[in-house]
Amino acid sequence: MPISARNKMLKQNHIPKKEPVVSIGIILPEDGVNEIDIEIPESLKEGYSIDGIDKSAELKPGSRINLKLQDGKVQVKINGEDFVIIDEVSVHPDNQKKALAPQEGIKVKNVISGRDYHWKKHIDVYIPDIVKIKVVDDVLFLCNELPLEHYLMCVSTSEMNASCPDAFVEAQTITARSWILAAAEQKHKDLGLDACNDDCCQRYQGTTHLSQQSILGSLTTSGIVAIYDDQICDARYSKSCGGMMETFDSIWEEEEHAYLKNIPDSATQPEELTGSLTEEENFEHWVNTTPKTYCSSAILNEQELKQYLGTVDEKGEYFRWERYVSQEDLTENINKHHNISAKAVLELNVKKRGGGGRVIYLDVIYLDESDNKKQLTLNKDFSIRQSLDKSFLYSSAFIVESEKGDSEAPAGFMFKGAGWGHGVGFCQIGALSMALQGNSSEKIMTHYFPGAELKTIY
Repeated sequence: MPISARNKMLKQNHIPKKEPVVSIGIILPEDGVNEIDIEIPESLKEGYSIDGIDKSAELKPGSRINLKLQDGKVQVKINGEDFVIIDEVSVHPDNQKKALAPQEGIKVKNVISGRDYHWKKHIDVYIPDIVKIKVVDDVLFLCNELPLEHYLMCVSTSEMNASCPDAFVEAQTITARSWILAAAEQKHKDLGLDACNDDCCQRYQGTTHLSQQSILGSLTTSGIVAIYDDQICDARYSKSCGGMMETFDSIWEEEEHAYLKNIPDSATQPEELTGSLTEEENFEHWVNTTPKTYCSSAILNEQELKQYLGTVDEKGEYFRWERYVSQEDLTENINKHHNISAKAVLELNVKKRGGGGRVIYLDVIYLDESDNKKQLTLNKDFSIRQSLDKSFLYSSAFIVESEKGDSEAPAGFMFKGAGWGHGVGFCQIGALSMALQGNSSEKIMTHYFPGAELKTIY
C-alpha cells in the first residue's frame, strides 16, 4: 500500500477495516541525540529519495547521510556535500514494496535498545519504508512510518528468533497486532507515535533480524486480532509469567480485563500451588519450587532457550532467579529515583501481592541522614523493579531476605523471584513451550486470553 500520506494515529476502541499505517519512534527526545548517521546499504538494488532539504540529492546504494544538530540548526551532509534543512527530513524508497526482505531499508546507526532496562545498549538497525527526522525539544527525533503488517513482521523476530515454531510466531504476531490496534497505552501520544521501538511498547528493530518465518507469520495471520466483548484485546505479553499469570490491575491502573486472569500457565493446576499467591506463605512455597507449567525450566530446559530467544536477553534464568543487591547500591538507587536522602535501608516489607505473586505495595524502612527511621511505600511493578535494582529487577514476583551487616543496617538484600517481566497475558516462553508440544496458534491464544476469540478484521 502507498504510504506517502499517513492517516492520524490509531484510536482506542476503533476496529479498522483496512490495514493502517503506523508511526514508530526509533530515536526519541529522551535519548538526547544530536547526531544521526544513516547509510543506504550497498546491497540494495533500488535508490532512495530525500525530501526537506534545499536542493535535490540522489541517494544511490552506498550513500551516507549525516545529520548534526549544532546551535539549534541541523547540518546535513550527503556523501560529504552540505545541504540546508528546510523542514522535516523524509527519506523514502523510490519504489514502495509490498513484501519485505531481511536487512532491507536504510541503516540507522547507534540506536538505543533497552532504554530503561538492564540490557541497554546501542545497535545498528535496518529501517524499511519511510524514515522521518526533525528537531524536538532541542534534540534530534527519528520515526518510521510503515504499513502495520510490515511492522509486525519485524516485531515477531525482534522478540524471539527464527528458530521458533510457526505456531508460536503466529500467536506472537496476533498478540502484537492486537496490542497496537487496541491503542490502550499511547505512551508517546505527544510525539504523534503509535509506539516506540523498545520494550515499554514493543521491541522493534526493523528488518535487522527479519526472517522468512516472521514474514509468513504476518501473511498467514494478516488482519487477525483477539476480540473480547466486540473490542480488540489489550493483549499484553512478557518473557515469562513464572508459572502464574498476573492480572492487569495488579501491574497498571485499577482496571479489570476479563481476558487477563490469574490462571496457572498449565493445562491443569500444579500441585505446588497450595493456595492464593496473595498470601506470603503460599507464594514463598511457590517460588521455592519448580512446578511443571508451560514456562517451567522443568519442562523447557533454559539452556536450550538460547536458540529461541532474541539476542538482547543474556541472563538465561527466567522461571526462577536470584539477585543480590548491596546496601550501597540499593540506597543509592532509591535516593536517585525518589529524591530522598536515605543513609541506609533497614527493611523491605511486602504489604500486598497480586494473584500471580507480584508485589503491589512494598514498604521501604530506612534511616535518614539524621538517623531517624522513615518509610517509603513503593507501588506497582515498574516502580518496584526500578527502585530495587539499578539494572532493573527481573520481575516483582519475589521474596527478599536481608544479609546481616556490622551495624543495624543489613549489608545487602537477596531477592529470589519468579518470571521475567510483568507476567500479564501472553507468556512468551510458555507459548513457545506450547508450540513445541504441537499446540496451534489458536490454542495458545485462547489459553493466554481466556474468553477471547480470533477474528479477521481486514
